Amino acid sequence: MLSYIIIIAIVVLSIILAGIGAYVVIHSADEKEEVKPVIDVSGQYAVVVRPARESLTAVKPGEASLRSWLETQEQLTPEQREAYINEWNAALEETIKTIDDGDKNGVATYRIELGPKGKNYCKFVNEDNFVTREQIRNHAEILPPYVFGCDCKLLPKQPWENPSKSGWKAVIPTRGSSYDVPDWRQFA
Repeated sequence: MLSYIIIIAIVVLSIILAGIGAYVVIHSADEKEEVKPVIDVSGQYAVVVRPARESLTAVKPGEASLRSWLETQEQLTPEQREAYINEWNAALEETIKTIDDGDKNGVATYRIELGPKGKNYCKFVNEDNFVTREQIRNHAEILPPYVFGCDCKLLPKQPWENPSKSGWKAVIPTRGSSYDVPDWRQFA
């Protein structure tokens, strides 16, 4: 008789524990899903991508530096100086947005579209260029804007695009690991 009571107690206890477990599982599924960080594949391993804004602000001059240099350009009016600052900031924000959108959509390669002015000062970039997300992470200086009045743009490189018969050409460093990026202290 005692053994029946023990067996019944164990069965009842098992049912109660199974009910508690089911309750916890059901209610934990209602919680918000954890946002996974955007990753970039680098070789065999995946690494967390450094945010585009952080990469660019580390290598591009800040607004204080831009203003300071523009103040030395006596031929410019205050309105022209402000216009150059606004144009620089807009170009920088456009580049950041392109990379952020690309990170969300899994874009791994980009191209730098040279504007009519850009062809004169961006000698390190071929018209059929492409840059990888890894290059951007490690060498954000290769991204526009390059100089005041820069008309170059960063665009996602689509696989079906091929501007010439020779194919795409990687933007490569010219001296070891550095790129011949123009000095920003000039006008396009």
